[in-house]
Amino acid sequence: MTRLTSYLFVLAFLLPLKGISQDQKQSGTGSDTPSGYITIGLLLPDHSHSEVIEAAEFAIQEANAAGAYKGREFKLVIRTAEGFWGAGSKESVSLVYEDQVRAIVGALDGRNGHLAEQVATKSHLSYIETYATEPTLSQAFVPWFMRVVPNDRQQSLAIVNQIQNKGGGKIGILSTPDYDTRYAVRSLTKEIAARSFSAPVVFEVDTSDIQKEELLKRIMNRKLDHLVIPFDADYLKDLISALRAEKPDLNVYGTLHFTMGAESRESGWDPYEGVHMIAPLFDKAKYPALPDSRSAYMYDAIKLVVHAIRQAGTDRVDITDYISDSIYPHAITGSISFDELGNRQAAATLIRIRNGLPELIK
Repeated sequence: MTRLTSYLFVLAFLLPLKGISQDQKQSGTGSDTPSGYITIGLLLPDHSHSEVIEAAEFAIQEANAAGAYKGREFKLVIRTAEGFWGAGSKESVSLVYEDQVRAIVGALDGRNGHLAEQVATKSHLSYIETYATEPTLSQAFVPWFMRVVPNDRQQSLAIVNQIQNKGGGKIGILSTPDYDTRYAVRSLTKEIAARSFSAPVVFEVDTSDIQKEELLKRIMNRKLDHLVIPFDADYLKDLISALRAEKPDLNVYGTLHFTMGAESRESGWDPYEGVHMIAPLFDKAKYPALPDSRSAYMYDAIKLVVHAIRQAGTDRVDITDYISDSIYPHAITGSISFDELGNRQAAATLIRIRNGLPELIK
């Protein structure tokens, strides 16, 4: 089955949802599950993201230990987007109509995030994204979509601000054919142009055949002052070490996905000494169950939904209205509130690794 055929299949599958969601809305939006639990959906790429799952379960355990909600415990329902392209939409539908979740929290890439967003829109259900940063997810003016991570534009603004603070100069950006990376590069390029800097040098990286020495030579030949890396890959740690040895004064920046990848390799911050990164700054010593940024964002998203249910009840529309119009000050990644497009306000914080530790750049 081609990607286009799959996409048309998904659209045909989703179109009837509008009528279904209206029937469900008239019947009270299905606030009672057969088990009596208050269910919250978790939508992941696959089951390998154990730390994210553990963070979500930790948030649910805390909520139940604190008294649940009117005698009813919260329960996490996990589904994945594994399989052919578009499987995420099928699993989203199952979360809505089989599992009768009150909201969906996702940790998906941009493509699957769009499909989950469509389901949430047609079912009047909050969809809260904790990974995808692609900006068009929030350009549909859909009140049911929100994200707790900074989008590409917010990240680009923070990075280019720092470049400007350092006096500007020649900028390079690494790029791959990946969908999410392409959007990140596009946002960076637009923000750089808005500051009247010279057009950045974009280095296309062939992810199927990485030639690290050749890539290093290409970067050094362009005599850059700044290099931005808007994606994660295993070879980046070694590349940064080589760049530091060849050109110690080169300023290197990583987006949030770069940061999440660096954290996942569990090699500590030492290999990234001097690198600027988009990251939430939270007290890991205080929250040992949350070892990285992905876990922290997931924990905050689940706690946000629990808080909204306690304040607004179990009706799906009421939950969405409450989340989109209120401020949640108790998040460990900082206070959470959303603009009219569902983007988290004041979301992009920049850190620099100094002496092996992350340091917030104000």
